[in-house]
Amino acid sequence: MKKFGIWIVLPFLLLIGQSAQAAGKTAQSYEVEKKGGHDHAAMMQGMGKTAAWTLYPTLKARMSGENRETMKTAIVPQNIVAANIDAWSNNLKDENAYRQLPMDMGGAMLDKPTNGGFHWLSAREDQGDTVRIASIVQSFNERGAKDPTAMFMRQKHELEIIPQPYPREHARYRANEDWKFLVRFNGQPLSGQKVFLESSNGSMAEFVSDAQGVVKVHVPDDFKAEEEKPAAGSHNHGMRRTADLVLATEYADGGKTYLTAFNSSYGQNAFDQRNLAMGLGFTLLGMLGAAPLLRKRKTEQKSKEADNA
Repeated sequence: MKKFGIWIVLPFLLLIGQSAQAAGKTAQSYEVEKKGGHDHAAMMQGMGKTAAWTLYPTLKARMSGENRETMKTAIVPQNIVAANIDAWSNNLKDENAYRQLPMDMGGAMLDKPTNGGFHWLSAREDQGDTVRIASIVQSFNERGAKDPTAMFMRQKHELEIIPQPYPREHARYRANEDWKFLVRFNGQPLSGQKVFLESSNGSMAEFVSDAQGVVKVHVPDDFKAEEEKPAAGSHNHGMRRTADLVLATEYADGGKTYLTAFNSSYGQNAFDQRNLAMGLGFTLLGMLGAAPLLRKRKTEQKSKEADNA
């Protein structure tokens, strides 16, 4: 794994109605190509927003609603022009296992299925000899959800980065953890394929897939120490901070260049300073609780020795 200390960021040429192509990314630079023209209104509808921390295409899930019953999820494309969002359900036998979600100015609304579970969401942009794909996994934490493994392994695009496995429901990626991903092209594993990681906290790293097309990704521990204290009257509730990461890879075949990216969020290390302090606190309490028992045991032992004397 190599760390990158230099950012070279070339601007997206959005205002002249052309989509930027992140192609040929190396360890220290991006090469952004201009590909074709777009209708400005259609482009603004499909692009959503730009992600300031990366040039790679990503999808952002935005929640709204006061409770679980009224909650709505909008999928917003970032750094990619897409007319719709492709959605796959973890229940492949359902008639709506695959569907296309129409795009509007606020993104694509993800319909909540009755059985909940995991959903694979993708946006695709074809521009001449360049194909760009952004993918994300969204989970509805409901009972009765199907095992998502078959859905994850189902081929959806030519070039894919697939979690092996994905964190269980109610879980997430965490800093300092290692996770495996499969890189494949047209269903076949790609060995020796470079995969790049970027995080919204500023980390950059490079990994290479093995003979089976599997790459082991180390989630960066790049959360800075919290400096600001909660304002008076605010409630922190001890919630962990989160950040975003994206994995991306590029492959050329048949005169076309494919760039695919998979993004997700990750949380703080389970053994951060706060948890270590809590652990030490519980250990100290345990020691204090055991002290009277130890003293009692020593007293009883001395009493027996005195009786035997």
